[in-house]
Amino acid sequence: MAQATSYKRSIAGSVGAGMKSVFGDKGRRYYVLEHKVSSKFHKAGESQRIIVDEIEIGRDPRCQVRFDEQFATVSRRHAAIIKDGDNWKLVQLSKTNSTYLNGHKVEKEWYLQNGDEIQLSTNGPKLGFITPLGDKGLVKSIGMTARLSLFRQQALRPYKTAVSILTACLILGCCIGAFYLHELYQKNQEQAELIALNEKRHTEAMAVQDSLLTKATNEREKLTTELTKLKSQFGKVSKQQRNIAVATGNIDNAAINACLPSVFFIYPTSIDVTLPNGESGTLDCSEKNVPSWSGTGFLLENGTFVTARHVIEAWNFWMNGNNIDEELAQLNAIMNNGGKVKAHFVAISSSGKRINLTSDQFAINRTADQVRHIEDGVKMSMGGGGNTDFAYARIGQNGGLKFNKSASTTLERGTKLTVLGFPLGLGANSATSIKPISSTATVGIDGLDRGVILTSETNFEQGCSGGPALILDENGNYSVIGIISAIAGRNTGFIVPISTVN
Repeated sequence: MAQATSYKRSIAGSVGAGMKSVFGDKGRRYYVLEHKVSSKFHKAGESQRIIVDEIEIGRDPRCQVRFDEQFATVSRRHAAIIKDGDNWKLVQLSKTNSTYLNGHKVEKEWYLQNGDEIQLSTNGPKLGFITPLGDKGLVKSIGMTARLSLFRQQALRPYKTAVSILTACLILGCCIGAFYLHELYQKNQEQAELIALNEKRHTEAMAVQDSLLTKATNEREKLTTELTKLKSQFGKVSKQQRNIAVATGNIDNAAINACLPSVFFIYPTSIDVTLPNGESGTLDCSEKNVPSWSGTGFLLENGTFVTARHVIEAWNFWMNGNNIDEELAQLNAIMNNGGKVKAHFVAISSSGKRINLTSDQFAINRTADQVRHIEDGVKMSMGGGGNTDFAYARIGQNGGLKFNKSASTTLERGTKLTVLGFPLGLGANSATSIKPISSTATVGIDGLDRGVILTSETNFEQGCSGGPALILDENGNYSVIGIISAIAGRNTGFIVPISTVN
């Protein structure tokens, strides 16, 4: 029978209900929509299981049951199916195109029965409404991996914008402001002048050397004396060249090559998930709709494996720019609502060394995390940025990179840093051809700002996260001074000083 209650999309009806379904609420049931015509998003005969309390049907990208533009008489938000107690009802949303139930026009709302046929507009696509009987109709009968996929497709899709706004609020207090960009630009100009001055001095020094060599050639009678002077002068020039190399970050290939075996390409192979009801399972990261990512890590000489926190706990950083990573968001929701998430990693170096790690092995600083209640008791969190974006594990293997804690907090503006990492996975073509890519970054201000090293002329990209930032000392050796964290825009980078690793 027709009803007269109004419908309004709600977070409780999608996200809240989806969470209950994911967590395996014993009494919850699902229904099936059988597609009777093919579209861009579904094939004829395909069955779509619905685990949330409300869905919308139409051409809008936010609709959980979506049709493409070829169905011109299907409105963007055409109809909805909502839960009402133990029943389901079909709600007319479109003001221009009708909805039919078993051939009868739905004026406002109508309760659905097992076997009903829904049609969107006259001669439009048809859907069969099926409620599986007995235990087969319980949500808990659906495997955990499948429930997670359905949650992503149905619960989060209508609220990408809303959740993005929430996320922006969460990370507002964690991000370093964009006003630094202007300051860094000005300081970069001064830095460029400093580098130009160094180059001028270098040129002048080399000119002195050439003059002396010419003079030695022309005045053969003074060869011995002049040779002695040349040796002395050459020594001074070499020292000056060394100082310039340190200031400009010219890469010493031999010294860099010595660092490569201690730098690792790291990626998850599987994720253990435990739901609040105690149900557990393992997600294979090679499968579709299962989160997968990669980053960089490195081994210190004291046996500590270091990387960025967002490489290890990616589910706490579930935004990609302004877009939600739905797979990571659902793991975040599980973790914040009584469940557990543990990722298994493989780290591979250019020397062939493999290290197996799990996320719970790492020491992590969560003091800057922001947690918010969305609705109906559902919580989401966002990992803190700044100087808390690090993770380390004691693995008891020596022979790694040297590090300099004191230098990491006192770097001068204009100092050139060398960065090793795997941008976008480059340099990790296979398990037998691992070699990190070397790039550079320029320190933007003296010392630290809000606990991090700010850089300009930054060349690291996604995938370099967690890699080492190195400085060349006066003896020609590289030492770690920081951990690559993030980049804002094209040029501004954030490096966590190695002094944060205790």
